[in-house]
Amino acid sequence: MKRQWIIGLMGVLSTLVVVSCDTSFQGEVTANEVPETYTTIDTIVRSGDNRLNSEVHIRWWGDDPDGIVVGFEYTFGQGPWSFIDRNDSVFVLSPPPGKDTVDFDFQVRSVDNDGAVDPTPAVLTYPIKNSDPSIAYVVAGNNPTVSFPVVRYNWEAADPDGSANLNEIELAWNDTTGAITTIDVVNTSGTFIATDLTADVTEAQLYLNNNTSPEPFTVPNMRLNDTNRLYIRAVDNSDARSPWVASAPIFLKKVSSPVLLVNAYNGTTVEEFYKDQLRNQGITTFDSLRIFETGAGGALTQQSPDNLTQSRVFDLFDVIIWFGNNAEKSLSLAQKTTSDFFGDGGKMLMAVYVSSVFDEQSQFFDFTPIESLVEFADTTLILADTSRLFPGEAGWPTLQSTQFVGVVKPINPSIGVTPLYSSSLLANDKVNGQIFNWPGNSQVIVKQTNNGQTNFIMSVLELQNLDGNGNLDQFFQKVLIDEFGL
Repeated sequence: MKRQWIIGLMGVLSTLVVVSCDTSFQGEVTANEVPETYTTIDTIVRSGDNRLNSEVHIRWWGDDPDGIVVGFEYTFGQGPWSFIDRNDSVFVLSPPPGKDTVDFDFQVRSVDNDGAVDPTPAVLTYPIKNSDPSIAYVVAGNNPTVSFPVVRYNWEAADPDGSANLNEIELAWNDTTGAITTIDVVNTSGTFIATDLTADVTEAQLYLNNNTSPEPFTVPNMRLNDTNRLYIRAVDNSDARSPWVASAPIFLKKVSSPVLLVNAYNGTTVEEFYKDQLRNQGITTFDSLRIFETGAGGALTQQSPDNLTQSRVFDLFDVIIWFGNNAEKSLSLAQKTTSDFFGDGGKMLMAVYVSSVFDEQSQFFDFTPIESLVEFADTTLILADTSRLFPGEAGWPTLQSTQFVGVVKPINPSIGVTPLYSSSLLANDKVNGQIFNWPGNSQVIVKQTNNGQTNFIMSVLELQNLDGNGNLDQFFQKVLIDEFGL
């Protein structure tokens, strides 16, 4: 019995060994199954004003019974299929030009890891209604009401259907029934410079954003010595347009001469003094700019909205005569806005009073002939109302003060700069109260040359207070005729 049991067991084991040595698979290989695709909703029912905006967010997913979905293909209408590896996307579905409504048939199909594509795409119809775009001016810090024909505007366009639905911006000077200029919607500002600075009506060269190169076209119908408005409107991909929006009115002045008076005072009294000096030299045509004049609400009325635009205004002129009683304000602005003017050969006479609070080492002097101002610890320098100013070069008149000036800060000239005038100053020792004649540096007017020509004369005293000898005409003749060549 035992022997029979062992023989039977050996037979079973031998059979198992034979079976285990057969490694072939038997049966039929199953074909790859195609994936299936679904959208989050099956139907959208909207009509009239209740239709969807042009910007839509569409979601979908896919399922593959024997693999994985690696991506999707989608199309609108009968267009070409596009591949995407995400389960959603935002689309801008703009009606064709001239229509404000349209039905877009969206189809999406899954693609599995074997490249099989869903033969029955998910389909969903989107009823779209286009909305009109809008545009508005962006108000800058300064909004001049009077300017020479260099003006800048900033704007911002918007669209309820999404910013991708915006297409272009149209603009026109003063008349929307005439020629209209079109620019790309990516531009958010433009500077307009008259091509003819003396004409009644002229084209304007357009510089977009902060570009230093102009566009290859001009914008017509800028009116000089007249009030102007710039009209703008936005256009979307369906050719829908916003209403025209007009800028605030601005009076644009002709450029009548190469000479500009920059009045940095609040009033016009000193301006009349400088005008008289120009006329006394036979210069009867000149322009003026009241750089810090304010209007309603304290807004500056003639200063450009930004330094680049102001720089372009100054670059219209050959000679600038700048006068004021606040050195910090004048020097800060001039430093940022006159590099192009000097780079193009401009010449400047600047007379600004430097007060006791002005920093002697100020960086505002970088563009001037001044290295720094004389520093004092316990001494104040004073210009008496009869103090004299002595020229450092032959041919210049000796001047005399008519105004008591309680604080004078003499000039340390930059290297290569000529000291033009020094003054007889009194020194007040604030420690012991003694007043004595100042023996140190007393230079108050200096001259800078460039390529052999004078291009900058700087005074830290107000010139209208220096005619005690009645010979200030001779000083202006030397500056304007002999040095600047007017």
